Amino acid sequence: MPEGSGQLDRPEEDALYLGILTARHVKPLSRLEYPVRPAVGEFYAWLGLLVRDVNRTALNGRTIRHWVLSRDAGIIRDYQAEFDGTVLETANSRIIRAEARYFGYPPCCAIAYIRDRFAPNGLPPADQALLFHRACPNCQATPALVPLYRRAMDDARRSHRLLVEC
Repeated sequence: MPEGSGQLDRPEEDALYLGILTARHVKPLSRLEYPVRPAVGEFYAWLGLLVRDVNRTALNGRTIRHWVLSRDAGIIRDYQAEFDGTVLETANSRIIRAEARYFGYPPCCAIAYIRDRFAPNGLPPADQALLFHRACPNCQATPALVPLYRRAMDDARRSHRLLVEC
């Protein structure tokens, strides 16, 4: 269940979206997988987020640097201990469960994703596009998350106009 909503056009907007969701405790931890402008890092600091590096190794041997962000130093340490210095591998059930826990995905959705990544879930496509996880069929937890994600999306777009486009 990779991080990345695919909903926003600009990497900085997506990065702001992750930061806002994390600062509001909708997501306990987020991972940023691409470089962003310094203004985004300054925004994270303003939100009270801690940002740390996690280095992974691609199958071709190249080092991949990710940022992880959270308000909780403990969860960052736990994530670093589990993933820093490891090889990027195809998501397996252990990785999917761990990432669901770190990134705040409902456990039922992680289990359903392991069973069938493409099972129809009945969620409107616009709502599914807001999320960083695939909702499971008949999910009880995800519908409560959608309004929180939608507000964060709106705030990320406004913040992007103020921080990056000016």
